Amino acid sequence: MTTDPLPDPGPLVVLAHAKLNVSLRVLAREESGFHSIETILLRLELADRIELETTIDPGIRLEVTGDPAVPADTRNLCWQAAVALHRQVERAGGTRIRLDKRIPAGAGLGGGSADAAAVLLGLNELWENPLDGPTLLRLAGELGSDVPFGLCEAPMALAWERGRRLLPLESPFSRPVLIVVPGYPIGAGEAYGWLAADRAAGLVSLPGPCLNPGPAELAEWSVLERLAVNDLEPPVFRRYPELAEIRGTLADCGAESAVLCGSGSCVAGLFPDEAALEHAAEAFHGTEGLSTIRTRTLG
Repeated sequence: MTTDPLPDPGPLVVLAHAKLNVSLRVLAREESGFHSIETILLRLELADRIELETTIDPGIRLEVTGDPAVPADTRNLCWQAAVALHRQVERAGGTRIRLDKRIPAGAGLGGGSADAAAVLLGLNELWENPLDGPTLLRLAGELGSDVPFGLCEAPMALAWERGRRLLPLESPFSRPVLIVVPGYPIGAGEAYGWLAADRAAGLVSLPGPCLNPGPAELAEWSVLERLAVNDLEPPVFRRYPELAEIRGTLADCGAESAVLCGSGSCVAGLFPDEAALEHAAEAFHGTEGLSTIRTRTLG
């Protein structure tokens, strides 16, 4: 008895959306060496484009365009996500991944984590969903702190610990965002290390209890704006004072909240309308070493 081979479904295209930490409170350091956090995450329209395709030949093949500094090997979270899924499913054959980078690397926008989450979801769909949600969430948590948010269908969430505990939230209406990109990345490990050193030196202290309003109130921009704080700003701004100046310029140009993006290096401003955003963008036009990205939150 013979059977015809299954038809090739062709490549699947998925988008990996950037995230913005509207609030990022960094709590005590755990025994693992990582800090526990409490953060409010918003998803942005800005996204990497990923094309996934199954292959007869085993192994992972990764092609990266858009940013020559992004590795196309085992260091890339796309690669690691594909390997994790292959091992979990024990599937024969391989996977080809084409990654078009549009989210700046080392920017605090969670591009690598979003890519990993998109590969987990995309390959699972391409393989007709062999894994359930809890299993995908476990794999995401093993890959990195921001990866679980990429699996969340809601455009906003409250996250605890290392981002592995998530409470999906209704988001406010979409709002324009201007991201200012300096000419250098900052590693998350560096930023958290600086915070630990500054706390040990008594330069900054641990935050008090993080008391957030209820889910319904968090869907209001006026509430989120009051919560906009990033505990990594003092140590990062101490070492890169120009980033504090960028945040100040965004605020002066009408941003209703302006924050360091995660651990940096980008700084983002949320604006009431497109006209205010364009006014702010003009303030940075022609500044050597800086570029800007116009995007929006996903409402």
